Parts: sequence; C-alpha cells; structure tokens
Amino acid sequence: MKFLFSIFLFFFTLNQLSAQDFILKNNDDVIRGTIKGTDYFSVFISANDETDVILPAKDVKNFFWNGDSFVSKGFAYGRNFEYRFVKVIEMGTVNLYSFGGGTLVPQVKEKKMKFRPSIGIGTGTGGYGGMGMGGGISIGGGRNSAPERPAGAPAIRYFIEKPGAGPLQEVPMKAITEDSKKIEIKNILLQKIGDQPTLKAKIEVGTDFNSRDVIEWVKEYNATKK
Repeated sequence: MKFLFSIFLFFFTLNQLSAQDFILKNNDDVIRGTIKGTDYFSVFISANDETDVILPAKDVKNFFWNGDSFVSKGFAYGRNFEYRFVKVIEMGTVNLYSFGGGTLVPQVKEKKMKFRPSIGIGTGTGGYGGMGMGGGISIGGGRNSAPERPAGAPAIRYFIEKPGAGPLQEVPMKAITEDSKKIEIKNILLQKIGDQPTLKAKIEVGTDFNSRDVIEWVKEYNATKK
C-alpha cells in the first residue's frame, strides 16, 4: 500500500510541474497526452496528442487530469463487482474521494479525426450503496455526426476509507447536509478519525456536518499523522 501510494505521489508531483495529463495503467505503463474526458467508468486520452485511446477503469490505477487526481476503486454490490474512477480529495491515513458532479468533458477545439468520442452519463438504480450510473464512452463516425453533450452530471457522492480499518464507505454529506443524515455522518467520522482527541471533540459538538467541514476535519486528521 505504501509503495503504491509513493508511486502515486511521484507521478502527481511530476505532472504538477509539467502540467501534462497522464494515465498510470495496472502494469505501470504511463500514457501521457491530453485527457478529453471521463464518465468515471472509462477515461479517454489523446496519447502524446496523436493517438486516441479509451481505457476502462479496471485497467487503470490512476490518472491526472486538469490538476486533479483520480484513482480506480472497486465497488461491490450483490454478486457484481466493477471498477470506477473516483476523484481524490484527500489522501493519507484516511482517504476521501468524490464521485460524479461537475462537467466531465472540457471544451476542446474541433479537429479532423476518424471518429468522435462522446461521453454521457445516465443515472439509475443499483450500484454500490444504491448508486447506479450507466453510460460510457461511445464512438460515432461520419462527417455529419454532431458531438453529443453530456446527459448531465449526477449529484456529488463522497466516500471515505481508512486502509486496514474496513472497506470504502459512503459519507452522505452535501454542501448543506440533510438533518436526517447528520447522525450517520457523525458516527462514520468518529469511527474513522475519532481516535484524535481534538477532532473527536469537534465532531461531538458538530451541528452542520457539511462537506466543507468534513473535508477540513479529514485534512486535519491526516496532518496529525505525518
């Protein structure tokens, strides 16, 4: 785990300096170029700005795009298991990720190509913790093929993990968290970061449990573990 984390930080730092997108595959091959988009199940990159490549999350460890890092995580539901990309919010003793939300496809200049990728998302039922998202990167051809617009991004969903202390777990927080979810979030945080007395006290008296507060608490927790 520490070894993989070191690899991730190395490439993260390297690409912060070079400002170039990259994908790290499961076999440790690195693809550099311009990432055109992701639907969280696949990622589309123009490798070396020449060759277009589409890779599913199951074949990728992580990728760096527009200043953000994404990692591939496995989600189990029922008898099914699939990999999806999640955006890294905080990484350390406790990791915090987000899934969905925002604009997934950046505006790019039109250029001649044999096919045009389109990325769409459709929400549905099922998935990890009731999270169902269908869609993918589809290929359309022909000069008259109009570029498709994203079907719309779903609400952001957050996940937390403390390696060695249980599986990835959803945290039902929002910018303004519903009152009915606050106790659940409080219990999750006490379990994950409640071993730090100062933070435990903050959580115990917390009232909002919004995404901003939780992110700051996780960052503070990781800082105490360095």
